[in-house]
Amino acid sequence: MPTEPRSPQRNRTLRAFGRDVPVDQNSPRSDLRRLFVEGVLIVASILLAFGIEAWWVSRGEQAAEVEALQHLHDEFTATAERLAQTGERHESILRSAKRLLSMTGPTPPANLDTLAVDSLVLDLLGAPTVEPESVTLDALIGAGRLDLLSSSELRRELASWSSAMADLAQEEQLAVEQMDQRFLPLIWDYVPVVTIGVTALAGGYGGDVEPSRFPRRYGELFQERRFENAVEERMNSSRRSLRDLRRVEGIVQRILQLIDRELSR
Repeated sequence: MPTEPRSPQRNRTLRAFGRDVPVDQNSPRSDLRRLFVEGVLIVASILLAFGIEAWWVSRGEQAAEVEALQHLHDEFTATAERLAQTGERHESILRSAKRLLSMTGPTPPANLDTLAVDSLVLDLLGAPTVEPESVTLDALIGAGRLDLLSSSELRRELASWSSAMADLAQEEQLAVEQMDQRFLPLIWDYVPVVTIGVTALAGGYGGDVEPSRFPRRYGELFQERRFENAVEERMNSSRRSLRDLRRVEGIVQRILQLIDRELSR
């Protein structure tokens, strides 16, 4: 008896319980199975794409963090040098103020070394300030990307540095105002400032400026109680600025150590 040709719909079998079971490819069950497999493949491909993208973004974030850390290290190293230089200026002001205070009173020393006094007074006319290097940090904060730095300890130190720098800047501004508004006007009637500049700076004004024809009346100036108070105030303002500056220096050193640790990983 001739064998009946097999229908195209029954050209597949499944093995179940040791037997070949024909499967109809056009049955609803087969369609559901195919849709399920296709769905799984689609979901897997999407997850794989997301994984690749996340990995790529992570690599980009790591590279950006390393670059930011390197820039921060350079800038805080420069800031540390500026802090050291400003600290030396404040130390010099303290020494000059103490020497001037040793000369004030009702009977100032006779035979004053005018050139030496010029140098002391000139020292107190300065009001040193620190201009930190903070381009990278400002950019990170401005863009809301401080979280690019993975070290929470480093982020805390950067925040404390900003606060400490604000305190130092405020103290420095007070010193500038005290020098401009009280100390400088006080010596104006007794000392020709141009003479101090020419003699103490040895032609630092370009060499074409001559000393004033007015005399320097240091003896009278040192008898002024207001001058003594002004010198004391200048000394105290530098002392306060130096205190805040040392605090900032400590934070900067910790920041540099933390950056070094992150870069060495």
